[in-house]
Formats: sequence, structure tokens, C-alpha cells
Amino acid sequence: MTSEVQDEVVARYARSSGLSRRTRIGLAAAGVLALTGAVSYIGLKQATPPLTATVLGYQVASDHAVDVRFQVDNRDSGRTATCTVRARDYGGNEVGRLAVPVPAGPRTQELSATIRTSSRAISGEVLDCELT
Repeated sequence: MTSEVQDEVVARYARSSGLSRRTRIGLAAAGVLALTGAVSYIGLKQATPPLTATVLGYQVASDHAVDVRFQVDNRDSGRTATCTVRARDYGGNEVGRLAVPVPAGPRTQELSATIRTSSRAISGEVLDCELT
């Protein structure tokens, strides 16, 4: 082959070089950085629930009732929620349960509930809270 023919073949069939190595490394680093940021954001959102409850106290009112006082911290205070409170007996068995509505309002609210029980309870607790 003559050099003229070789030049024609190269011009016709040669591949373009595409992105430089430096550009590809930069794009890969930007992709990894974006993915890391997204995973971190999702992890933080899951780690800090919008609704938390703390038992302030409980009192056994009778053989068939427990009064529970608790505080709800609702980061999304414009929405209502429901907290489930329960009573347990000496063996740790659940002897009563009640769903308590939490109205939309201030971020921190103090609530109380009387749980009717099937037998004498020794404690009252907040099982969970959910936005409704």
C-alpha cells in the first residue's frame, strides 16, 4: 500500500479518540460524588423520624386501667398523627392497647391517655407514632 492509500484508509476507518482520559476520570469522580451525596441525604432522612414520643410518666389507676402521660415531638406539625400506647403486666405481656389521636398543632405536645386493661398492669408505654 502506498502512503496515499494508507492515508485514505485511516481517514475513512479510523476511530475518533472520544473523551480524553482526564475527562472520563473527572466524570466518574463527579458521578461517585453525586451518588454519595444522595445516599447520605436519604440516610439522614431515615435516621431522623418526623415524629418521636417520650413517656413522661404512668400511673396504675386500678386493676383494669393505666394512665399514661407522654410528649410528642412532631417535626411536621401541620399534620395529624396517631400514637399507639400500651400497658404491660408483670410478665411483660400486653394487657391493653389504645390508639391516641395527636392533633395538628404546636411541634411539641403533651398528651395523656387512660388504657383499659384485661388484668393489672405495671407499666404504660408508647409503642409507636405515625403521621396520618
